[in-house]
Amino acid sequence: MIATNNIRFGHSGEVNRSDLLDLLIAGDSHWNPDISGLFLFGRRLAARAVSENAPNSLVMTSLLSKSCQFVASGTISDEGWTGDSLLASGSYDWLLCNLGEAVAETIRLQPTTKRFLATVVPNYFRQLHIESQRRLFMDGGFMTHIERSNFCSNRYHTNAMTIARWADSLRDTFIDTPDMEFFFPFIDIPASV
Repeated sequence: MIATNNIRFGHSGEVNRSDLLDLLIAGDSHWNPDISGLFLFGRRLAARAVSENAPNSLVMTSLLSKSCQFVASGTISDEGWTGDSLLASGSYDWLLCNLGEAVAETIRLQPTTKRFLATVVPNYFRQLHIESQRRLFMDGGFMTHIERSNFCSNRYHTNAMTIARWADSLRDTFIDTPDMEFFFPFIDIPASV
């Protein structure tokens, strides 16, 4: 684990945009390929969002969706996360306060989105890599009717599904991915959320 210097993450208070950018660069160049790979995949997702002319909030969500636990805690470690752990750790509150509801909710819904797609899309589950299948069951498995209804009632569920579909399409393909700095203009930290 590395801690970033002068970052006021993980607790209430306004975030400093330059600290967030420093953390993204640190994660992107991290020595552990599993960690830097999450940041790279976030860049790939964000590049896809830019190519689709998505709004800044969806570009930013794509960029952060695989590395949100690092951003919200202000540290970089190899611990996994789920929607529930995001809530329990206070990371969700940090995302909500500093980056807005659209980003926080869309990121929180990511694990649930895989469960939803595996439940309602024929053959979706079989097309997932074995690790993704295992993770899906660790996150609760196939959804009940009530869980599907609750998921669909969240106004950001379509954003989460869009990012999940982009992620699925990128798993086995190569796209030219810009450097992290390319995405900095898309990182919008609202003055008051």
